[in-house]
Amino acid sequence: MTKVSEISEFDLISRLETVLENNVTPNPDSKIELSIGDDAAVIGNLDNLQVVTTDAMVDKVHFVIDEVDMRDLGWKSLAVNYSDIASMGCKPIYSVVTLGIRADILVEQLESLYLGFSDFLNIYGGELVGGDIVKSDTFFISVTVVGSTDKPETMKRKTAVPGDVIAVTGALGCSNAGLRLLLNGELKKPSHFYDAHYLPKPRITEGINLLDMGIKTGMDISDGLLNDLKKICVASNVNATINIDNIPVHEDLKASFPDNFTEMAVSGGEDYELLVTGHESLIKYISDSTTTNLHIVGEIEIGSGNVNTVDNSGNKISMTTGGWDHFTEN
Repeated sequence: MTKVSEISEFDLISRLETVLENNVTPNPDSKIELSIGDDAAVIGNLDNLQVVTTDAMVDKVHFVIDEVDMRDLGWKSLAVNYSDIASMGCKPIYSVVTLGIRADILVEQLESLYLGFSDFLNIYGGELVGGDIVKSDTFFISVTVVGSTDKPETMKRKTAVPGDVIAVTGALGCSNAGLRLLLNGELKKPSHFYDAHYLPKPRITEGINLLDMGIKTGMDISDGLLNDLKKICVASNVNATINIDNIPVHEDLKASFPDNFTEMAVSGGEDYELLVTGHESLIKYISDSTTTNLHIVGEIEIGSGNVNTVDNSGNKISMTTGGWDHFTEN
């Protein structure tokens, strides 16, 4: 085993580049003309619109480096950014990664991280074209992803209108279950909850399809359904009502958390499903005629940014928003 302090920055970059070269399948349609190795990457002409997103994962905030599987951490750090690209209806093209590294981190840990990047890129596409490495007292990973679309516009948060229904692309709450089990020292690998928390599957294909089919309003569910829906409502100056009995919930979640699976599905974060609104006939047509399975969970109403929750009987249900906020107690 080799500590990063025992080799040069150049040698470390070379070793990590080798991991990608040996494990990522080349893309025959690549628009990357120059990648890792020069002062900057060179990208050929992209399509009409480009979207850019960035996210950071920090030791002791998002994970514990001495406990996490670094290969899975590599997967997740790309996945959370790709989910943002998916929420716009776009295709990921390239990524850059900045690592803040403690001197005692092992080179082999970072190589495992890059194997996770490789695993992910081989499934979801795009290319890792560079980044930076800096010495840091706290280990962190900062990822920036650029995506594109040939459509004249992307999905947005500000386009929901009264009369729209609200839909999600899959079951909610399982990542939160994984987190709860992790904090209790009970999370097992492999398991459904482990995969939901550490190996999320961004809805790239679904996002592109939704935009193609005419959906205008969308975002990903990273901070919890209620929190994220409220962002759409504020941006669009509307209200929303969610029927908690219509929220898709995995059978494993119901079986393992019979008393609070609804709360977890409504308020748990890091599901990385897509949250969209649109005319009911369009939502049903997409769900019936394509592989994108949408679950209608509520409707958009006249208002000014509020989200309400009811049950099948129409009774108002009080639910905490939960989710994640960096600057409040979680």
